[in-house]
Amino acid sequence: MIGGQVKDAGKGEKKNPLIRDGKELVPNITHVFSADQHLYLYYEIYDPAKPGKTAAVAGAQPEEKKPGIRLLSSVQFFNGKVKAFETPLVELHDLTAADRKAAAFQLDVPLSQLRPGYYTCQVNVVDDAAGTFLFPRFALLVKPPVVGAVVGAPPATQR
Repeated sequence: MIGGQVKDAGKGEKKNPLIRDGKELVPNITHVFSADQHLYLYYEIYDPAKPGKTAAVAGAQPEEKKPGIRLLSSVQFFNGKVKAFETPLVELHDLTAADRKAAAFQLDVPLSQLRPGYYTCQVNVVDDAAGTFLFPRFALLVKPPVVGAVVGAPPATQR
């Protein structure tokens, strides 16, 4: 899920995966953002693999590896075929949404890092223990910031 803003969550909202730490991600279905906004990404990886048992030497008893997981993720922005920006790599070793058997990633990308224009956003996810990976993509438009606009103010009307 992607969004351009977060708001205070209502009371009693405990099962909604878009609510974390009392804040709710407001989805942006148009994928149109202003360069002075932040792009908030939230995604979950369900049932990630855990490292298995390995034998230290032939004939020895297998030793138990750490029971955690190992997920790696980053987000890249492409303008045409040129990579314009990439977030730092994020690594998870534990389920962060244990009730759903999921590891949740939350990324905050200031869009001031990008020039206005059309982008292909690629989310990179590697489940290192399972040896699997995903690279979903979506289109994104970053518009120039509105000069003199007040955040939250209604649009100006002509007379």
